[in-house]
Amino acid sequence: MDLSVMRTAPGASGGATTLLEPGPAGTATLERVEQAALTGPTTITREPDRSESASGEASDMTLPELQRSNLAIWMVLVGIVLSVLLGLVAGARAGAIGIGVVLVVCAIFRAVLDNPVGLVIRTRTIDIVLYGATAVVIGVLAVATPSI
Repeated sequence: MDLSVMRTAPGASGGATTLLEPGPAGTATLERVEQAALTGPTTITREPDRSESASGEASDMTLPELQRSNLAIWMVLVGIVLSVLLGLVAGARAGAIGIGVVLVVCAIFRAVLDNPVGLVIRTRTIDIVLYGATAVVIGVLAVATPSI
């Protein structure tokens, strides 16, 4: 937060804080104006926030939280790759069943995790129903189709 742009009208109800002059890095001199009496200026020190990105935008997630939230999409990607490999090695039916299992896992991730990256598209209920229904359709077609 840049203190040099924070200005409030003096004499506001309950007192107002006004920036007098910028100080050295991380400090500013502030004056609190009360209705009844004036007090002298005070100096506050603000430590630079190391979690803010270089562009000035603050990130709500720390690195471990960001890595945990990406775990779901990586697990799904690994499942899809394994299903494709299974389809190439063991046949299309096994690969299709593998994709159905991956969709069931997607539905479980969406139901259990707060906001899994890559799996949040609509509301939680609609996502779970669509992942589950697609898994059932792919599973039924894989088992019922005689020529694959």
